[in-house]
Amino acid sequence: MRTPMTYAAGLALAATTLLGVAGCGQPDPGPTDEGTVSVPIQPTITPLRTEPESVGTSAAGTGGLFDLGELLTTTSCDESGGVWSYRGTLANETGEELDVTIAISLVSSADATLLTVHELDLRVPAGETVPVEAASFYSDEDVDPATVQCLTGVTDKDE
Repeated sequence: MRTPMTYAAGLALAATTLLGVAGCGQPDPGPTDEGTVSVPIQPTITPLRTEPESVGTSAAGTGGLFDLGELLTTTSCDESGGVWSYRGTLANETGEELDVTIAISLVSSADATLLTVHELDLRVPAGETVPVEAASFYSDEDVDPATVQCLTGVTDKDE
């Protein structure tokens, strides 16, 4: 149970704290010729940035060769009788052997729903071009090929 003395002490502490905070960081007001007090505005909060930070996606990341998609050439990514197959080539234009993973994704162009992702692991000697094939990697007779987009990506497993 609180006593009147406890309430009085709490009220005194709250008033002292409020007065202390109210005077923090503000300059002493000085009267003007008209007798009014003018206090310069003191910013206490840094404005938030509302524009998004831009990130360049055209260059390789700081980790080195991460996305090697430009080395992959797609010949076909087609459906026949509800079965999807992929063909292409991967050219290793570097001076070292590449150990890569190739991802082949089928995405609905209507609502960006991912239908499947098929991954292939390849080792490509320096300066050589190898075939990339994924026969019958997805099957669904109910999918309209006109509403599907085939996307690929290549990553270096050593990075």
